[in-house]
Amino acid sequence: MVSADRRIQSLIAEFTELGSEVYAASRGRFAIPVGRSVRPDLVVLDVALPDGDGVETIAGLRAAEVHAPVLFLSDRDDPEAEAAVRRVMTDADGHVTKPFALAEAVAVAHELLARDRADESRLLRHGGLALDAKRREVWREETRIELSTREFELLGYLLDNAGQVLTKQQILRRIWGTPYRAGTVETYVYYLRRKLGDTDQSLIRTVRGVGYTMPRG
Repeated sequence: MVSADRRIQSLIAEFTELGSEVYAASRGRFAIPVGRSVRPDLVVLDVALPDGDGVETIAGLRAAEVHAPVLFLSDRDDPEAEAAVRRVMTDADGHVTKPFALAEAVAVAHELLARDRADESRLLRHGGLALDAKRREVWREETRIELSTREFELLGYLLDNAGQVLTKQQILRRIWGTPYRAGTVETYVYYLRRKLGDTDQSLIRTVRGVGYTMPRG
């Protein structure tokens, strides 16, 4: 939640009481590293910030690959802010004007979350494994798995090509942009297997002398 408005404290308290884990930032420049670290399910953004408008903050969050839906908050008597919000809003976002009733803001937030979670078109699935390319998240069953950038890209490439054998050279060129780096692919496949709990190598299979494959789920 990004705001320097004390009135927003009541909204933070409401979300907390409802069981949400809330991370607050009083400046846009603080929100970007927080968003990159936390990967929030929803961003609640006050357009009026001391260090710039919310449009600039959203651009920074998107550049940091934070793609959660956004609930914009703007003053009802600020037409410039209203216009700025309309320019950057996507179909996944929402907008509430201040002053607002707590129930109204919470209801819109819940609607955005429900709509986002129902949209599975962006997910790559393999059995109990799910990769969300938009949010750069990976889940196995109900457990979220933290992956590095390279691990995430490697898993996505394997999932995209499930059922096909990918050579080490193909993987190197796609993920690292180089035709040869001894041991790199083997090392990162080992990291992935360990993090995914793929102890029997049934998820990522080695094709000896060639490369790796992920059987179709």
